[in-house]
Amino acid sequence: MADEPSTEPITTPNKLLCVLLFSGILFQYAGRTSVSVVLVELQVPPDNNTNINVTKSTVQYSQFQVGVILSSVYIGLLPSSFLGGYLAYRYPAVRVLLASVGLSSVVHSVAPFVFQHFEAAVAHRVVAGLAEGLCEPAAYGVLSERLLQAQSAKVSPFVFAGLYLGQFLGIIATGFITQRLLWQAPFYFFGGLGITWTVVMVGFEAMTKRKNKDVDKTNEKDENKKKSMKSIPLCHILTSPAVWASILLQIAAYCWEPNILPLYFNQSFGASIELVGVLAGIPVLVFGALEPLFALVGNRLSKRFSTTIARKVLAVTGCLGVSGCLLVAAFTPNSVVAACFVSVAYGSSAARAAVADANPFDIAPRYASVLCGICRVLCRVVGITFPLLVTTLTKNKTSQEWSRVVLIIACVFAATALFYGVFGSGEEQHWATARSHGEHSDIQDGAMTVKQNGECRDRMPPITCASTQSTWL
Repeated sequence: MADEPSTEPITTPNKLLCVLLFSGILFQYAGRTSVSVVLVELQVPPDNNTNINVTKSTVQYSQFQVGVILSSVYIGLLPSSFLGGYLAYRYPAVRVLLASVGLSSVVHSVAPFVFQHFEAAVAHRVVAGLAEGLCEPAAYGVLSERLLQAQSAKVSPFVFAGLYLGQFLGIIATGFITQRLLWQAPFYFFGGLGITWTVVMVGFEAMTKRKNKDVDKTNEKDENKKKSMKSIPLCHILTSPAVWASILLQIAAYCWEPNILPLYFNQSFGASIELVGVLAGIPVLVFGALEPLFALVGNRLSKRFSTTIARKVLAVTGCLGVSGCLLVAAFTPNSVVAACFVSVAYGSSAARAAVADANPFDIAPRYASVLCGICRVLCRVVGITFPLLVTTLTKNKTSQEWSRVVLIIACVFAATALFYGVFGSGEEQHWATARSHGEHSDIQDGAMTVKQNGECRDRMPPITCASTQSTWL
């Protein structure tokens, strides 16, 4: 059952795999975040640039052009997020992951030449989005293929903490590099890290395959996987309350993105640019540091209670904590008090994220990459539309207008807590279980025809058949 935690330890190769997944996500998100910092440098007129160590750019972007460049990445992210979920489900997920990190790193490395022209920079960000959107669904697919269901649920919050720590690294490192070296240097630095990671990952995969004594059996199962996993139960996925509860946990975070924080502290409290960077960076660091800790808490709760209860307690408590902290921040006139409560809100949101990252492996481990792809598409839509709503509600840039925005976000998290408390689940759904048990069979109109290894149905319990695909590595 899904509520019974696995007692089988994670092997050393799989631990190394998790470290590689974490670092790959971290490098990719650090590179993506570095673009926003470099664009600040490219807005400064060459005559006003007092830093003699920084190469003067031949272009000066306007505020509108910077907004277009930053938003254009979502044009590529929207289709590739869903496509990545399907590809990671249909083909070996590690290949999709390698393609994502490798291509995005190469694209990032050529950015210094492309960013000399506005139209080329927009096209560059679209192509980068197409490559980057494959990463997260592919990472879910790799965990689903290589680890047992309970193991994937335990380690996924640690792996995807690289997403938030990568954003923090990108902000801090890019500011340091651009002030002391060239504005082009961050592109080469993070692009080189991504390319190096790709080479290391390819070598790791080659070593893993050589050590596998059952290569022929593995290849045979890969072929069976390709044949038996052509169809995706989209109807069941899109009508499942548990799926939508899991997706809503992810979507809520995109209503309060770190990109909004600098505007909030600057326009609501009049904080200086230097102070805004600190106030906006601390909550992100708190979030990335606390998510693995909340994952450990969730694992402890799963041993004492059912997985469903553990997930609901952590998610609902986290969302309500965010809502309460934002209510205080909405009505305080003190920037320090607001920064403290916003940081605590991000820390509470880490509990939500720990559940959201693990929940797809609970409810549908076979289709975790597909769920991630659908979820990321919806998150990108919210990520595009909500900043537009914020700018519409804060036309005069007053503290009262920002208070309304913060109140709206608090209500979103409160509604998320209510919805997940009612419909959230930690058990494998019946439609996912049925498909999982029929991995080596054709199921049509209620009749099962075994394709191979008839003993699997007669001599082994169904749960063993379902877990075979996860244990061959």
